[in-house]
Amino acid sequence: MKREYPERPLVGVGAVILEENRILLIKRASEPNKGLWSVPGGLVRLGERLEDALKREVKEETGLEVEVGDLAFVAEEIIELEGIKYHYIIIDFFASIKGGELRAGSDALDVRWFDLDDPNSLENVVDFVGKITEEIKAGRKGVFLR
Repeated sequence: MKREYPERPLVGVGAVILEENRILLIKRASEPNKGLWSVPGGLVRLGERLEDALKREVKEETGLEVEVGDLAFVAEEIIELEGIKYHYIIIDFFASIKGGELRAGSDALDVRWFDLDDPNSLENVVDFVGKITEEIKAGRKGVFLR
């Protein structure tokens, strides 16, 4: 699957895992957004259901097994550089931990909890994660992140 300069948008899933006013984030190991913090997730494979893709990606990146909940947010990421270099449609779901051991796995340089009330802890996050945390803290129910 061609990620850079794709012919069409790619579909990704992400897990919004909240616990005691904290959100679980991974530090991305690859582009786009290498070195920035994001929700665990990744691309959906052909023939793979969204829920199955999310469970697989979270396990690969964090070592955790999750139960997938309701739709949290939908976002798009378009990065232009001499054309459209990356274009992702990202569907985030709320998820809860049901097992496993927290550790950074593939595509993650690190994994840790971030305090939603500490703005300094939420530096160096990808743009849509900043929007997600703002929506959660404000108690808004809008799904599409602009």
